[in-house]
Amino acid sequence: MSVKKIDITSDVQCPFCLIGVKQILNAVEKYKTDHPSSGEYQIRLLPYQLDPTLTDKPKSRIQMYKEKFGEEKAEQIMAAMGPRLESLGFKSDYGGTVSSTHLAHRIQTYALLKNPDKQIPLAMDIFEGFHGYKKDPSDKEWLSSLAVKHSIFQNEKLALDWFNGNECCEQVKQSYTIAKRLGVTGVPFFVFQEKYAASGAMGEDEFYKLLEEIDKRESTPKQDQPAIIAHGESCGHDHHEGEVCPAN
Repeated sequence: MSVKKIDITSDVQCPFCLIGVKQILNAVEKYKTDHPSSGEYQIRLLPYQLDPTLTDKPKSRIQMYKEKFGEEKAEQIMAAMGPRLESLGFKSDYGGTVSSTHLAHRIQTYALLKNPDKQIPLAMDIFEGFHGYKKDPSDKEWLSSLAVKHSIFQNEKLALDWFNGNECCEQVKQSYTIAKRLGVTGVPFFVFQEKYAASGAMGEDEFYKLLEEIDKRESTPKQDQPAIIAHGESCGHDHHEGEVCPAN
C-alpha cells in the first residue's frame, strides 16, 4: 500500500496553524474511511518563525497585539479567533505570554527524527497549551513535561538537559532557510507528495476535496496543472488570500 506525504510548515503561535492541522487530520481520517484503498499518509510538521525577532524572554500576548494593531483592532481579532478555535474543540485564552518558538520547533523536529509517530501528538499539545492554557513556547519545564508524556525522553531531567544543549538547532535553522527559499510567506503551508502546494486553513471539507483532487492528479501525472492548488486562512506577510492572524 502506498504512503502519501503531507508536509505542513507551521508555527506554534499561529492560530490558523492549529486550525489547519486539525482540519487536515480530520479530513485524512475521513478520506481513509471513505477510501480504504487510498493508502497511508505520512504527515510531518516543519518549522517556521512568524516573528524571528522574539527572544526566549516572555512578553504579554495581549499587550503585543495592542501595540501592533491598536487596542480596538486587537480586541476584535481576539474575540473573533476564540469561537474559531472552540468550534474545533480547543480552548482559547490570550492571557498568557509569547516568546521565541525555536525551542518548540527543536523538540518537534527531534520527535520527527527519533520517533515520527510522536510528532503530531506532541505538537498538538504544544499548540493547545499555547493557545488555550497560557503556556509559553520557551518554557523548558513545560516542554520537558510534554516530551516525557509522549515518551520522547524517559524523565524530565533528561529532557531539560537536552533543551539546555543544542541538538537539532541547526536542522531547525536550516528549515527556516528552506522555507524562505521556497517562498513560504504565510502558514500553515501544505505540500502534498512533494509537488502540490496549498496555503492556509481551508476547512475540513475543502481539504477532503483537495485529497480527492490530488489522487486524481496522481493517476494522470502527465497533465500540465498548477502546483499551487488551494488557498485558505493563514498567518504571515504578503498573503492576500483569506485572513491574516495576529501573530504577524
